[in-house]
Order: sequence, then C-alpha cells, then structure tokens
Amino acid sequence: MILQRLIFAGLGAVVAGSLTFAQPGRGGSQWLTALGDAQRTSWIRTDDKISVAALAKPGFDQQWKVQLDNQPRGLHGLAQGVTAAGVTLFVPMSIVAGSSNYVYGIDNDLGYIVWQRHFDASLPAATAACAGGLTSAATRIVKVDAPAPAAGRGFGGGRGSAGYRSLLGEPGEGVPVEGRAGGPGRGDPAPPAGAGRGAPPGVEQGARGAAPAPAPPPAGRGGQAVERIPGSPRQEENASPFGFLFRPSGVAYVVASDGKLHVLGLPSGKDIQRPAQFLPANAKWSAPIAVDTTLYAATSGKCGGAPDGVWAIDLDSEAKPVVSWKTNGGGVVGAVAFTTGGTLIAAIGAGQATGDGKANAIVALDAKTLQLKDWFSRPDAEFVTGPTIVRHGNREIVAAATKDGRVLLLDAASLGGADHATPLLASKPFAVAGGTVGSDALAAWQHPGGEASSWILVPVKGRLTAASPRSNGAVFAGAVIALKLADAGGTLSLEPGWVSHDLVSPATPLVVNGVVFALATGAGNTASDRGSAAVLHAYDGTSGKRLWNSAKAMTTPASPGSMWSGLGQVYVGLRDGTLHAFGFNDERRAITAPAAAK
Repeated sequence: MILQRLIFAGLGAVVAGSLTFAQPGRGGSQWLTALGDAQRTSWIRTDDKISVAALAKPGFDQQWKVQLDNQPRGLHGLAQGVTAAGVTLFVPMSIVAGSSNYVYGIDNDLGYIVWQRHFDASLPAATAACAGGLTSAATRIVKVDAPAPAAGRGFGGGRGSAGYRSLLGEPGEGVPVEGRAGGPGRGDPAPPAGAGRGAPPGVEQGARGAAPAPAPPPAGRGGQAVERIPGSPRQEENASPFGFLFRPSGVAYVVASDGKLHVLGLPSGKDIQRPAQFLPANAKWSAPIAVDTTLYAATSGKCGGAPDGVWAIDLDSEAKPVVSWKTNGGGVVGAVAFTTGGTLIAAIGAGQATGDGKANAIVALDAKTLQLKDWFSRPDAEFVTGPTIVRHGNREIVAAATKDGRVLLLDAASLGGADHATPLLASKPFAVAGGTVGSDALAAWQHPGGEASSWILVPVKGRLTAASPRSNGAVFAGAVIALKLADAGGTLSLEPGWVSHDLVSPATPLVVNGVVFALATGAGNTASDRGSAAVLHAYDGTSGKRLWNSAKAMTTPASPGSMWSGLGQVYVGLRDGTLHAFGFNDERRAITAPAAAK
C-alpha cells in the first residue's frame, strides 16, 4: 500500500511538472507537540475538515483502529502523539510514544504502522508514584508565538495554519525549518556575560559548557542558504539532482527511560544523531517541547533519584549541553509553557521548600539560562495543572488550576504583583469536597469574534459545586466546564458558560476550529481498577450543544493524556495499546490496518 502510494505520488509529480501539491480530502493543521502549541492551549485554530457546521451533519465516525504492542506501566500506556504532513512525499504520519520504550510511526490515513522502535533501556519496577519507562510524548519543533488565525499555506490550505508550519512549503520552496523562530526574535534578553564559564545561582551548567553559537545555514544549490532542522544531518541539503524532494522531511525528538534524547528521522524512525544524555535515568518527566534549537522537559516525584526541576538541551550543538533549574521544593506539575515573548512558565506543586526553593507556585524562567525571573506563590494554591497561556487584549494571561478546583489567572508580565502573591483572579471552587481537576492541563481558545470570546476549559473529576454551569444534565463522575473570560475595565472574571455531560475521569479537552472534543477516559484510580470504556464527545464550543459522540466504538479505558488532533482527525490511545482515529468518511477509510513493519 505504501509503495503504491509512493509510486503514484512520484508519477503524479513528474506529470504535473509544477509540483502543485494537493492531497484531496485531508486538510487541517499539524499537532507538533503535546498540548498542541507553545502556550499549551490544546487548540487548533483552523481545520479544513472539522467545524461546528460539519459535525452537525452525519459523517464523522471511526476511521480505523490499530493494535500496538506497547505494554502499559501503571495507569500509563500510549502518550499523546504528534503529527506531520508529507513525511514520504504525500504520507501524513503520527509519531506515538508508548510507556514501555516504544515509538511508532503511523500512517494517519490508514492506521498502517510504517515503522516502530524499541529502546533497549532498562525498565525499573513500576510503582504508583513512579511508573518508569517512557513517561511522556515525543515532540517536534514549534513556534514560540501564536499568531492570529490566518489562511494556511501548502497542502490543502489548512495544513499550515496559524501557529503551525507545514513540513513542505509552497511548490519549489523546499523543506522549511519547522517553526524555527531563529534566535533573538523571541524577545529573550541576551545571556549574561560569562555564560558558559559558570552557571547563575540555582542553575546547573552541563559538564560540556555552554552551547556554541549556531552555525550559519549551509549553502544549497546555486549558493542559496538553506535553513536546517535542528538535529538533522549536516550534509543532506540538495544532495540529489531532484532537489527538495529528497531532502530530509523532518525529525521527532524522544526521550527514552534511560534519559537519553533520540533524534529520529520521520521516514524511518532511525537515529540520525548519536543519542545524548538529557535527563537522569528512570526520571518522571512531563511533555517535552522543542522551541528554536532547544528542547525542554520537567521532572517531578524524584523518580530515579532525579531532582524536581526544569531541564533544557541544545539540539543544534554537537556537544548537546544541558542546563537545569531545580525547584528545591515541590515537583513541576504538567508541562512547561512559553509566552509569545519567549519566557518559560512552569507550575510547581506542593512540597517543602528549602532556601530560595518554590512550592505552590508559578515561576517564570529565562529560556536560555533557566534563571528565575519572576514568580507567584501562595500556601493555599496547591497547583495540579501546568500553565495554559491565552492572549486577552494587550495582556497574556496565565491560567492554572488548584487541587480544590479553583482556576487562578495571572498576568504573564508580572505573575504575582509586587508581593508575588496577588493573582488577577482566583475563582470559586468548581469541584465539591473530595473532587479535583481531572487532568494536569487546562485548555483555552478564542472564538473568532474577538477578545471578548476567550474561553478556558477545565476538566473536573467528581461532582460540581453550585458555581458551575448546568447545561447537559447531572454530573456525578466528572465533566468539562467551559468558562468565558470577561473583562470589565481591566478587571477579569470567569463567567459560567456550559458544562459537558457526565464524564468518567475527563481528559484535557481539545478545541479544533470551534469544536470542543471532551474525552471520558474511563480510567480508574489504580492500575488494578478495570475502569470503564472511553467515550469521545464533540460539543459546539460556544453553546455547549453536543454534536456527536463515539458511543461504543472504544471498549477499554483511555491512557491519561493520549488524545490529540491533526490533519482533520482526532486520535485516542487506549491503555491496552489500541489506537483509534476518528474523522469524516472518505476514500481513505481502512477496514483493517496491515501488520507492523519491524
């Protein structure tokens, strides 16, 4: 099947001459990192297939499912995937990591396993606190900024929409760097004098020293400079007389259980650089993110003896130097996020802080040095989600939720004010006593109507308080709550919008072109709890009207966090290793996926 598609694509390109790439019926944005973008909003702004109007009509259904051989560790099985367009000419692909040191390259159209990798790293015995193994997703390069919605470029119009970059550019442009902002445009201050000769207080400098200045882009055919993808081979550009068709189609970055960073070529899944030590072995790390030429991850739980903190590795340096910032207090919660100016934001959970350590805090770190720049901290703010950042008017708002079900809003430019303890807003709790936020991330999006239509989505586990909206029936197990961010003369408020149906262990929702996908994972509280079957629901993002649900398509619980979207589809990974794809019926629908390519 893959060979036939490649032959067809190649012949089509020769006949067309102009190479005007179009893949009928498969549009939409890529999903390049866990939680979608650098602001961790779980929001795809535009999509050629998915919309409120489209979901209101019949046709959205399960397209395929495929069984992967990853074995779960504790509650964790498959991680959230990342998607790429045109990996091998026209083949769209998702890169999916599994907890038992597996990584899969899966054809999005058919569910075909193009390749799979298993890292030969030791796996410790899993515990409730430290499952071990590969604890989070793969990632690719993302932009640090999130521009306003705009018409896409490249494949199908929507494939390169706002906040994402198509793997292939317009005809004749070749392969661009995937969202690489390129140096000082991010708004970060210059590194301090002497960087590389000694680390600032609280920052551990890698043993190999600071990263050298990036080399200028290599010259391509005709002497033109060709931008490189960080971590790609050094001598690949324009090596073929066929030009850009045979340049590498990108990479994915994966951290194995031994803490080594692997740079995998998308077409084969093979290492294209020597693996580099990034994190301590058997650490528990949250969703990595690659911005410019640096990859970031956060550790918590002191698993494998790793200190709780934020870590960064230079992707474009042969030496792969690593820097870190240790919390000296609580563990980092969820994923780190970035403001559009390039400042790294992280949430710190409960713990006993020592010295200048942080607990129950939101911190701002310099993205280059990981030096602490600002913070918000209060003893009564036990954060259980990472930060989600949404632009509202001329401000960037950091949203995070606490264990008692409150949502706190902070100004990214001054997290806690002069006393480091004053939020812009602290909502009332949305969960009754004993309930909490059901995932380690919120979601956020804006309706095209403007800044007055900013929404924050909160997955709550347990019954809801009277402060919550009521629009889809009684809630016993949990729900997704949609809150509208309002602004009256500079004073923010969170107005009740709508609430989903009753959901068992709801995941962080996805927002695709105004459609909110809410997943009842069905997961129990322990690995021995069989839980219930996962169910996916789709809602109108502004009214809360349910547009569709997956009914009995899935028969086992979903893995926590294993839901993502890209290229007009929504994917859900189950704890038993089954991956489901939902989308609109078209000529690509597969009845049975072929066996894995070893």
